Amino acid sequence: MKWDSALQVYIDHPEKYGKDTVVYFDEDAVIIHDSFPKARFHLLVLPRSNTLTKKHPTIGLNSSVKNQLENYVQRAIDYIYEGFTQHYQPSDKVQSIFADKDTFIKNFLAVGIHSVPSMKNLHIHVITKDFDSPRLKHKKHYNSFNTNFFVNWIDLPLKSIPNVKETELKYIKGSPLICSYCGQDYGSQFKKLKDHLTEEFNKHFTEIIEL
Repeated sequence: MKWDSALQVYIDHPEKYGKDTVVYFDEDAVIIHDSFPKARFHLLVLPRSNTLTKKHPTIGLNSSVKNQLENYVQRAIDYIYEGFTQHYQPSDKVQSIFADKDTFIKNFLAVGIHSVPSMKNLHIHVITKDFDSPRLKHKKHYNSFNTNFFVNWIDLPLKSIPNVKETELKYIKGSPLICSYCGQDYGSQFKKLKDHLTEEFNKHFTEIIEL
């Protein structure tokens, strides 16, 4: 199987995988941990419909389909919120930003799709916006979530499928690296941004140590 079809196995046989891979599944959808997470928490929602899985997400996720998948998206959000808050707590300076579940979701979670997907099966990203992960390795990884290359759930569907070359040139190659916390412009200096993101995460959160 080609790498861009790697999600098909989870759609076909989610029961073969443990909880460290498959968070939830039923006859209509599967929720999995991204195998190459770009943040501390990164899940994918995979519709199991043979027809829907082949559609381009920018137009395939119309209002009717989104209504059918909303419960799965919410389940992924709940899973991340519970997992994150079990492992980390906000520092005193940012308590108000992460005071409760609603503000946490509003400020620190992204739900949506890539306008130019890398995988053949339609999938929805649910991801924390720390982007502090060893799997975040280059500019494309970061800008695919932090520019309009990433289409938010609430903005779907689009009127048409974006042009691949124009979209990648504008948002991946042509857009600077902007810190998701403070807005500082790092140009194309990915290593400096990556180090800065770790510093920002450590300023915002502390790990909860169980005694």
